[in-house]
Amino acid sequence: MSGFEFKAIFFDLDGTLVDIHGPLYLAAKKALDDLGHTPPLTRERYWQAVAKDDRLLGVPEKLQKDFAKLAFAYFMTEVDATERMEVLPHVHETLTELKRLGYATAVITSRPGDSRLLLKKLAMVGLASHLDQVVTQNAGSLTQILDKSESLRATARRAEVEAVQCVYVGDEPRDIMAANNARFGAAIGVATGPATYEHLLTHPEHKPHHVMRSMHELPGVLENMRKGSR
Repeated sequence: MSGFEFKAIFFDLDGTLVDIHGPLYLAAKKALDDLGHTPPLTRERYWQAVAKDDRLLGVPEKLQKDFAKLAFAYFMTEVDATERMEVLPHVHETLTELKRLGYATAVITSRPGDSRLLLKKLAMVGLASHLDQVVTQNAGSLTQILDKSESLRATARRAEVEAVQCVYVGDEPRDIMAANNARFGAAIGVATGPATYEHLLTHPEHKPHHVMRSMHELPGVLENMRKGSR
């Protein structure tokens, strides 16, 4: 990447800024129980699957579509029911530093619903003051909700920043896909969600410009990009 001065840094939410594994485990367990899958999912088996990038937790192929729909629905219920989010390490200080440096910021999440309610939850854990925009999804289908490409484009327009001057930071390959679809200047993966560092780094389709192990690395990564190094 040649040197470039970005103006806006946008973020996914779950797995990127706040912890996702508690709600994900509970959602997956409930979905598997509904499908009658045995043995029951334990936290140990869940973490073993995460380490292997087994997103479908060994579910037989004939049940995978139903499992994905159920798990997503239960996950949305779990995150809505969670009154206080658990902010991931180094997020507060990183967002503080980005605002000090003058970047426009936003959260663009796959969560559906009223963005004002999400903003209140973000305010409870001290994140709202670091964000210029909070964007949720209003689409009706699961496919539309999971593809944030248009939301990224719209958020850049509201920030009055060209897409090529924007960075999107997320914890899953679909976050990288959305940033590339939106023609953002850079897509950065962070291995704090369900996808491992290796999975993000070596994904065959959706290639990030950089993969981080922690949000603590982001200011340095942006500085290296500005200087034209990786």
